Amino acid sequence: MLTGAKKAIAPLQVLLVGNREEDFFLIRDMLERNRGLIAVELEHARSLDEARELLQHRPYGLVLFQHDAGDAEAVRLVTDLLHDGRPIPFILLTEDADEKTVAEIIGSGTWNCLARSRLDGATLLRTIHNTVALHSLQLEQQSAEESLRKLSRAVEQSADTVMITDREGIIEYVNPAFETLTGNSADEVRGHTPHILKSGEQSHEFYHELWKTIVGGKVFRGILVNRKKNGELYYVEETICPVGDHAGEITHFISNGRDLTERLRLEEQLLQAQKMDAIGRLAGGVAHDFNNLLTIITSYSELALDAVPQKSPLEAKLHEILQAARRAAELTRQLLAFSRKQPQALRVVELDSVVGPSQKRSRD
Repeated sequence: MLTGAKKAIAPLQVLLVGNREEDFFLIRDMLERNRGLIAVELEHARSLDEARELLQHRPYGLVLFQHDAGDAEAVRLVTDLLHDGRPIPFILLTEDADEKTVAEIIGSGTWNCLARSRLDGATLLRTIHNTVALHSLQLEQQSAEESLRKLSRAVEQSADTVMITDREGIIEYVNPAFETLTGNSADEVRGHTPHILKSGEQSHEFYHELWKTIVGGKVFRGILVNRKKNGELYYVEETICPVGDHAGEITHFISNGRDLTERLRLEEQLLQAQKMDAIGRLAGGVAHDFNNLLTIITSYSELALDAVPQKSPLEAKLHEILQAARRAAELTRQLLAFSRKQPQALRVVELDSVVGPSQKRSRD
């Protein structure tokens, strides 16, 4: 078996609709004699009902209509097939159909009309080839148009901003997401440059390098700080791509942006929470060590009180040391509670008991 052999091309399936047997045999003979030019398999439906049945079950690539099949019925069959999503090319074989009838049938999906008096092998093959080729082009055009519609809907409904500028940076298009984010309508920015979004947070050198990158045919990626219409700043992850023509010359730039403002705000909150957690752990460690020192101060102060005369000046000073140590111990307990994220119990205090000793120490 030859692995390099070309795959055989499937013959074109053609259906002839009409009750003239002589036309069927004539067309079949013409196609057989020219089979080297185009491979065709011809079938015959003698009525429109039979044609409908065959068209529903077999993938025909072309339908030949005899005029005797009836103008109105032919138009109705073509219309039904088109509405069913089966755009099959048609050729009308006629001799005396009026222009209105031909126009109606052509408008319904028939791309060609062939007079019986001119029916010969060369003319038939040329008409079939042109009709099938035109049909193929129209299918390609419809496919391209559908792709463009899908692309347009994707851009219009994208959550990311899309901006298209010409080679000089003049804005030609922005999508609804851009309008929502910046507060600028498409009419307001069209004809301007992206300079209207400049916040002043980036240096002139930054924009110079950006422009140098995209003009050089490379893709720019980075985070920009831009300004909305109301003056509010926002962060956007920007990707700017150059678009070239068939000769490779840059004609446009496409900018795609994703709003990072909320994400960066949440990241800042998380960073702040991590800082507070680190501070809490540090405070807990310091408070634990300080509390050990206060235990020594308190213990030796209490022992010293037992060794001094009552109501002596030294006794009063030792009481001051004990009260200060106990207040310091209360502060260390608060630091430990903060480091462990324990809930604080609020209570009413008598200010005289807190302020009085401080006033006494200041007078002394």
